[in-house]
Amino acid sequence: MKTALCVISLLCALSSGAVAGPQADWSWQLSGHSEQLRPQSLTGEAQHSEVRALDVRLDASLHWNSLTGLVAFRSDNVFSSDDSKADHDLIVQELFWQSDAEVAGIPLDFSLGKMRLDWGVGYGYRPLNILKSYQRNPVGIQVEEGAGVAMASYFDGTGEWALIASDASWARETEDEYEKNTRQKGFGLRRYALLGDTELQAVAYYDQIRRGLLGASAVTVLNEAWEVHGSLLAQHRYKAYQQHGLYAPVTLETARHAYQLLAGINWANTAGVNIIGEYWYDSRSWNHHQWHQALSRSRHLRQNPATSLLARSYASGLNHANIAEHNLMLHMSLDSGAWSQWQWSQRYLWLGNFEPTFDVLISPSDGGVIATQWLDYTLCDSGEASFKLELAGRFYTGKSGSVYASLPDKQVILLNLKGNF
Repeated sequence: MKTALCVISLLCALSSGAVAGPQADWSWQLSGHSEQLRPQSLTGEAQHSEVRALDVRLDASLHWNSLTGLVAFRSDNVFSSDDSKADHDLIVQELFWQSDAEVAGIPLDFSLGKMRLDWGVGYGYRPLNILKSYQRNPVGIQVEEGAGVAMASYFDGTGEWALIASDASWARETEDEYEKNTRQKGFGLRRYALLGDTELQAVAYYDQIRRGLLGASAVTVLNEAWEVHGSLLAQHRYKAYQQHGLYAPVTLETARHAYQLLAGINWANTAGVNIIGEYWYDSRSWNHHQWHQALSRSRHLRQNPATSLLARSYASGLNHANIAEHNLMLHMSLDSGAWSQWQWSQRYLWLGNFEPTFDVLISPSDGGVIATQWLDYTLCDSGEASFKLELAGRFYTGKSGSVYASLPDKQVILLNLKGNF
């Protein structure tokens, strides 16, 4: 803990003393979490236990001429109640060059390097993040890397045309079998257009995993309070875990024709209240019958020591981009300025720095529920530096036998300290 604080202080001093050269913006996070585990329905690791740990993250956002970079130093398990070893890592999340030039009389913008490109329009899930998927709404420390990208963009009167080639293997190696086997290398074309109050997007892309995909999205502002959005993606091939006979392990295989779609609606008012409702479908995920079969077979195979390792292969289904095939999400948040709408809040001025957020994700097929809450409080914000306290919790529950109620985590409570300078 002392080492981490010394590193933060040293980097702060170096950044404030810099006069010329690259510009750097710094941010940091300390995250202490308490994780309550349940007996594992899929792996058979049957202990009621609680693990407490402290993680540290320091980010540097760098800008120098046409170069932009984002570097993260992460330390996991600086403290851990189960004696897990500390893990320190320096990760280059982004490092890319951007410039513009005329080619055959056509003005083009160029981007080259490691970049995070987010083309999705959803809150809970974004099907059009096709170059590399990113975890949505993490509660703890999560470091997301970009993909290798070469892109040329042309801007006209209504939007952008972009020709792109990418390589997701620029991200660091991972122990996740699914991620290792789904890292794409491909090329494609994207069109973005703004027509009145509607944003339209279309993507055509080809890589060695999906062998061709088409995607589209639309966002429409209906009035000052209402917005609707949606996206659709169809791909020729995909990787997914397949179940076979009772005494055969689950294997990662190539299948044909997959579809993902998302539809959502967003309501917000001038008082700072924001509500989002979304539904999304992912045909690559296991459906209700497959999850019921996986849980049933896993329990049966665990009863015999000779087949206990085979039972664990059914946990592979948790590695899919979406665990459940059908998903419903409700998001509610309150901006700090919303408290001033009530007269009684004038007696509690500290509420002006308080922002609550609540998400609930439901699997309608089996009644599983993941509920997440964030309580953010800004302790100080000078414009040049800020310090925020966050209490977050994620709870995995729902109907008995549902996949969310069978996940290893029962609940995770976090106390996060965040800041920038």
